[in-house]
Amino acid sequence: MNPQGRRPLRRFAHLLKRVAPFGHKRILLLEDDPSMQRLVSRLLRSSLHVRVELFGDGRAVVARIANAGDRYDALLLDLMMPHDGGLTVLRNLREHHPSLLAKVILLTGSGSGITDPWSPHVFAVVPKPFEGSALSATLRACIRKRVSQ
Repeated sequence: MNPQGRRPLRRFAHLLKRVAPFGHKRILLLEDDPSMQRLVSRLLRSSLHVRVELFGDGRAVVARIANAGDRYDALLLDLMMPHDGGLTVLRNLREHHPSLLAKVILLTGSGSGITDPWSPHVFAVVPKPFEGSALSATLRACIRKRVSQ
């Protein structure tokens, strides 16, 4: 490729640096409510331009993490679900993948009594209902922390 062909890309390099920390990031979302899955995934895709993989069952997340856990830049987990939810995933992470706990953001409508034991180990706890901007800011901070390490 000739040097002149690369010049236009250099002009936009500063823009790529802004997008790159988020544009290629993968987020795992565990949420049992399909409408909440759609809402959160749309919000994150539009505000942070990340890839969101949706799961409705904690056992499926455990299986996915066993095969590809390191591929995720953050894990958003609904803590309380009717069956295997965020608690199932947290227990598995604590036992088999403790380094991934620092990438976890808990989404919960439950009281602090349930989240308190996990708070020191996860990146953040976001209470439901939440503002979209608050979730985006929390996820952005989690990704930035991971990028800077």
